Amino acid sequence: MLFFERLALERIERAMEEGAFDDLPHAGERLPFEPGDPVVPKSLRESGYTPPVVVLARKLEALRATLSAETDRTKRRAILAEIAETDMRRRVEIERAVRDARHG
Repeated sequence: MLFFERLALERIERAMEEGAFDDLPHAGERLPFEPGDPVVPKSLRESGYTPPVVVLARKLEALRATLSAETDRTKRRAILAEIAETDMRRRVEIERAVRDARHG
């Protein structure tokens, strides 16, 4: 861990112990995004923006549900192919996001 990361974590932990985060506005309320969604700046979130990774993850979830209900072998193969392609696109988006985050 880098020096500044460690320093920041120590300060956050100390502030938590001292109660600095107690009684914050909206404490205990649901976050405005789903678990697993990348954090999106408020201005983008309020404009209705959904990161590509999230769109693709939700599409995968829907495809898997469709697959589990499908009994026709030909249709199942087509759905499996779409799942594979969508998952590959999701992985590319994740790699792109990680690369962008590292390079600022």
